[in-house]
Amino acid sequence: MRRFGAVLACVAALQAAPVLAAEAPAGASQETGATYQARFLLGVEALHAGNPMRAAAIFEPLLAETGSPRVKLELARALYLLQDYARAEQLFREVLARPDLPWRVGENIRVYLDEIDMATGVIKFSVGVVSDSNPRNFTNSREVMIGGQTLAVVPPEDNRQVTGVRLSVRGYRPLDKRRQTTAFFTAAYADFPGATFDRLSGDVGLAQAVPGLSWLKAKAGFEGARLDGRTLYRFPYVGALAAMAPSDGYRLLGELKLGRLQVPQMPHLDSNNLFLVGKLSYPPALGLAFSNEATLERADASEAAYSYRGGSLGGTVVWPSDTLDTRFTLYGSAGVRRYDGVDPLFGNRRQDTRYTASLDLLRPSLRIRGYQPQIGIVYERTDSTLDFFSFSKLGLRFQLES
Repeated sequence: MRRFGAVLACVAALQAAPVLAAEAPAGASQETGATYQARFLLGVEALHAGNPMRAAAIFEPLLAETGSPRVKLELARALYLLQDYARAEQLFREVLARPDLPWRVGENIRVYLDEIDMATGVIKFSVGVVSDSNPRNFTNSREVMIGGQTLAVVPPEDNRQVTGVRLSVRGYRPLDKRRQTTAFFTAAYADFPGATFDRLSGDVGLAQAVPGLSWLKAKAGFEGARLDGRTLYRFPYVGALAAMAPSDGYRLLGELKLGRLQVPQMPHLDSNNLFLVGKLSYPPALGLAFSNEATLERADASEAAYSYRGGSLGGTVVWPSDTLDTRFTLYGSAGVRRYDGVDPLFGNRRQDTRYTASLDLLRPSLRIRGYQPQIGIVYERTDSTLDFFSFSKLGLRFQLES
């Protein structure tokens, strides 16, 4: 991660130049201003050379003399590389709060703040209102073929749009001074009228840095969920996390999970599962930020009819509008899941094609009692060769996140 930070430091220093210029104090001579600029460039060169201590020694007095936000930004990066996370975070946030900050620089700063959270530990809460038009993921079809006969499908009476409250918490905590071992957890609870669709889910585990490979961590954890007071599934797993910066402005993230899925209410779905996801973020262009993701999955159950393999491709576009003071995030994905055998009930082999699209709006400058509001809409659709498993749904969400 240090190498990644140094790369961003060099790139963003040049990107920030037009707006966050090193300015001499009022009344200073042109010669003095040139001296400030020369000292600033020496600090940038030190960051290029991988010497954050020298860079900090240059930027500290320069910031005191000029108050330049660009100098403050580079000092924050130097302190980050020196693992002085408290001071680095304070300076990053001061720069991030500037109303004239280019969003491209702001995105780079947020990456650093996320890395600081991972290094020092953080707990974040969110509370919101969610809506689901099809809480049972029930089929859109009104007729299905079973055993060669066409049967009418009657939707459950309670499968109508529901609106409830969702609470969530997530956190990371280093367990040793070198921050080689980290504990992590996420938990979410959705409360709907009648309790039928109340859902509790969570993921807890440990991540361990791999010696000699700063970009790689091994992990082990446990996922689970309960629906209407009953266990929906359990998933103990082992895996790995990877974070790399293959070239300037790019960031590559990857995760691997391997575990045993247990479904107490439907034991025929118990399976050994493999899940792999990769995400690539690109340098901002045309006033937009782009990223792509790909997933691969494999499940081996005791029967071929319930074993499957699949994958998906997705993409995200972020448009930060300075005029509207709003960040628009558009996401879309498509995936296929193919089952290995013929379904014993429907007499055909199942294949699902899944689509997801969402739009989220966030106003960076708006805070409500320290929480940031966000609204979004998500549409999901599954088309299956077995009509009973085809469905669509629309969800709305409003949340406040710390």
